[in-house]
Amino acid sequence: MGWETLQPVVHWLGDSEFGQWLGQSPIRIAGLFVVHLAGLTLLLSGTIVISLRLLGIGFLSGPAARLTRDVDPWRTAGLVVTVVSGMLIFTGGAASYFDGLWFRRKMALLLLALIFNFTWFRTVTHAREGRFSPWQNRVTAVLALLLWFGVGVAGRAIAFF
Repeated sequence: MGWETLQPVVHWLGDSEFGQWLGQSPIRIAGLFVVHLAGLTLLLSGTIVISLRLLGIGFLSGPAARLTRDVDPWRTAGLVVTVVSGMLIFTGGAASYFDGLWFRRKMALLLLALIFNFTWFRTVTHAREGRFSPWQNRVTAVLALLLWFGVGVAGRAIAFF
């Protein structure tokens, strides 16, 4: 399934009354961008905290699983806010976003980050202490940071390219 398969849905969404209403107001879109960035900040800051623990750099006073349990509600809230606001932003300019190379890169990275987050990252960060070797923890942390920051960088690149 290629990107072009989604083209009819994208045009329908962007041409909808709601899509037009959103897209025709710079104030609404700007407000959504603020919310989007706030969500991304929660998600990334939680990912940084957990990754620092996995890297053995900080937050070493207890097990990684306990830190993850403490941080996860904030990361989850950030992810939900980011995804919902991102969908609304997309709706306001669906066709132009969809045709952009950086938007497609962002979506591909987002898919990879979500799969990684809910599989391997979750397994490692919720495991009992010592179940995974230090190098597995470090690789997990680096991959999480690269994927989530990659999503953010690709999202920012949409505005420039």
